[in-house]
Amino acid sequence: MIKEIKDRFKKFIFQGKVLKEIDRLEGHFGLNEGHLVFNIAKSLKDNSVIVEIGAFKGKSTCFIAEGLRAKNCNFYTIDTWFNDGGVAEGRQDVFSDFLKNIGPYKDKIVPLRGFSYEVRKTWQEDRKIDFLWIDGNHSYKDVTQDIKDWLPLVKKNGFVCFHDYRDEPDVKKAVDELIANRTIRFIKTEGCIYMAKRN
Repeated sequence: MIKEIKDRFKKFIFQGKVLKEIDRLEGHFGLNEGHLVFNIAKSLKDNSVIVEIGAFKGKSTCFIAEGLRAKNCNFYTIDTWFNDGGVAEGRQDVFSDFLKNIGPYKDKIVPLRGFSYEVRKTWQEDRKIDFLWIDGNHSYKDVTQDIKDWLPLVKKNGFVCFHDYRDEPDVKKAVDELIANRTIRFIKTEGCIYMAKRN
């Protein structure tokens, strides 16, 4: 019994160190937000499907992948990796940075390079999603397009999270419309993340 408690404590300490290491990666994503997506991923069952829209250099991707470390799941991350619009640095290809950063998790992640609406056209209708993470282009038009394209694929009670809800008025507007029509139900906010479940 004492050995089991010590082992759990060691694992907890190690995990905390790993999450702090991930937090050092470049990206607009706080450690508290990392803990949230890590814990969502950790709560998923084997064979779950995770879709991340907008990955930049992979910081949120790594937090999610760390939560999936002991699981056999399907984790797809969608981005152009050209960061067209919304990123202060301007247009630049960061795909090599992304691949370098996700190195320890490369066997857990399937990068799909392209715009989310393009990837959606080739997505199988019967491939339902357990956790949808939306952090792509923050314009109202693009957020609502991601919602229209991807939310119908989320399983009932599946997780849906939006980044930059607090700081981007267009993201907030699109999410608030979903709440009004009762498509999702609020769970909590953490930093800039709006966490919900699909009704």
